[in-house]
Amino acid sequence: MARTINDIQQSIITDLQTYFPKLSTSKVAEWRLWTYVVAAAIHAFEIVLDLFRQEVDELTAKITPGTKLWYAEMCYRFQNGHTLVFDKNTAQFYYEQDDPDSRIVKVVAVNEVYKMISIRVAKTDGEGRIIPLDDSERRNLADYIDTIHTTGIPTTIVSTTADTIRYNLEVYYDPATPSSVVREKVEQALETFKTSLSFDAVFYAQRLVDAVMHAEGVVTVKVVRLEHKTSAGADFAPVDVLAELAAGYFEYAAEGNTLTLTSTKSL
Repeated sequence: MARTINDIQQSIITDLQTYFPKLSTSKVAEWRLWTYVVAAAIHAFEIVLDLFRQEVDELTAKITPGTKLWYAEMCYRFQNGHTLVFDKNTAQFYYEQDDPDSRIVKVVAVNEVYKMISIRVAKTDGEGRIIPLDDSERRNLADYIDTIHTTGIPTTIVSTTADTIRYNLEVYYDPATPSSVVREKVEQALETFKTSLSFDAVFYAQRLVDAVMHAEGVVTVKVVRLEHKTSAGADFAPVDVLAELAAGYFEYAAEGNTLTLTSTKSL
């Protein structure tokens, strides 16, 4: 982890004073200014190294066969209607044609159950709604996973009707931003949040709040009510910290959602 500029500078000053005890002790000595310049450069370099390490770790996790991240990444790369080809040189399967429009999987949740990998997937329709794969698409994806997955580990593909989330949120906003703009940005943030869930098929209440907080003009958010139910559930149940999504993804309730905007000036 990158050290702070102050920590790096103090380390340099300590070393210099050890080897050169006759250096000026003035706080405004020129040599102290140069230690700050060097410390700032080292700090910037260490930040770059941290970012590089993070990127390498993420890529490694994705490309390591058999990991949950790998299964999720492979589902996103699935091209419906295309045939896999085996490359003898790399010993890997690939598509001869790169067709982004055929990559129908937009949401993936991968879980390890008893002696099996459960993969829950969904796509989006023309209006951006998250919907299940049809039978043909699900079978094509299952065949694809059976072809590339690790031998000896059975997998199952599940694509069912979405779980439902119902909310009542009170959003406090800065009146410098028009309320109509705030509402539009919050609604956009809520829609984007649906497809940004992690691959563990868990809905976290705080992450929904965080998504709304990043909308333009929002100062803070109060969760009045947050509820969840599965497609087979009889009724909604309150969400405290998290809710496990049976379908691996969710849609907002068609009715009962409330989004109240309150100016901070009225507090």
